[in-house]
Amino acid sequence: MENALEKRLTDLYLSNAEMIAEGLPASMNRPRSEALETFNLAGIPDRGSARGDRYHYTGLREVFGAEYESYFTPSYAGVESVCEDLPGRHIPFLNGFCRAAEPLVEEPSGVIFGSLAEAAVRHPDLVGRHYDRLAGAQGDAVSALNTVFVQDGAFVYVPRSTEVAGPIVVTFARYGEGEALRTFSRCLFVFEEGSRARIVIDNRSQGEEAGLDCQVREVFVARGAEVEIVETIRANDRSSLVSSCWAEQRADSRLHTLSVALSGRLLRSDLRVRLAEPGAENRTDGLMLSGTGEHIDFHTDIVHAAPDCTSRELFRGIASEGGTGVFSGRIYVAQDAQRTQAFQQSNNLLLGPGAHIYAKPQLEIYADNVKCSHGATVGQLSAEAVYYMRQRGISLHDARRLQMFGFAGQVIGRTPVEGLTETLEAMAAAKIESM
Repeated sequence: MENALEKRLTDLYLSNAEMIAEGLPASMNRPRSEALETFNLAGIPDRGSARGDRYHYTGLREVFGAEYESYFTPSYAGVESVCEDLPGRHIPFLNGFCRAAEPLVEEPSGVIFGSLAEAAVRHPDLVGRHYDRLAGAQGDAVSALNTVFVQDGAFVYVPRSTEVAGPIVVTFARYGEGEALRTFSRCLFVFEEGSRARIVIDNRSQGEEAGLDCQVREVFVARGAEVEIVETIRANDRSSLVSSCWAEQRADSRLHTLSVALSGRLLRSDLRVRLAEPGAENRTDGLMLSGTGEHIDFHTDIVHAAPDCTSRELFRGIASEGGTGVFSGRIYVAQDAQRTQAFQQSNNLLLGPGAHIYAKPQLEIYADNVKCSHGATVGQLSAEAVYYMRQRGISLHDARRLQMFGFAGQVIGRTPVEGLTETLEAMAAAKIESM
């Protein structure tokens, strides 16, 4: 039966609705019923052209249809969420629930960060003005499913003309102790006019159990704000992450996002940015390293809705034997978005005949005074470069790894958060060594 999966998930919610909503204010509970209708109407997408370019190479029904345990209260109280040794303010999560000793930090400067559930209780008006405003308007089944089930997540608020000194580090860890878990997590980031902040999001498996995390992120970047976000994904080979990010930029704002997907059974990242007012600038970069049995998919949609905006995208992928990578990106330029500058590039390497990468950059332009370009390459390691290095005494293994590391390093080198480049380089080097 085609809708059996949707019915099973709907029944799961209805039988636990009271527990899911308990203790949460209307700002998080009110959207659930409408989101449930959206979810059932849209349905979990399957692979194929019927869904257009978004799911042409990646279907989600199999991973969402697997058997998982779902907990609607914090689980594994004795397990800590492991954070990387990164400077900054840490917000640890385990299986979708905040594990910080102080769930919500409110600094004298007005900066607020920590648990979304706690923020929704303490600041219902602030959260209510923004929560689900972007994701809920899209008719997207995955985002709607997250809205139905989510109970907690990360909240960051930076008031007007305030700069956060050092990054805020959000860790989403998953741990099952022999159980396959389905979790839901959310991020709500609000940056007021003229503010500046840096965010690091670390998605990881903290064990070898299978799992699925359905994640949604909403980002509001007001006039003149400057925001930098780095995301890493390190799931084990039995776990999957399906995430959707919705961002809105106002006049003269700057948003730079770097996503580094290192491992996981199925990783799907759907990023949509709307440049809503003149002068907004966006940079979106990504790196995927897909090993044997891994499927990594980046989908981007950059909407130029106002004139005099700029966007730049650079995505690079490496797939080894038995690995799959997907990049599908669209740049949309509205009729009134004159003097747009938009550039998109996807470069990819295949390490064997059984490696697959699908790249589809797209331009959809309705204005006549623009500078836009896009391109994609899919190839193999340079035999000439390998030969050159071997002539200088470098082994074949090391020559191949050096070339791969240099290829990936051109994305990692764009890391916007100071002090994080070396950490990302070490992560990428360890993954490349295993490919």
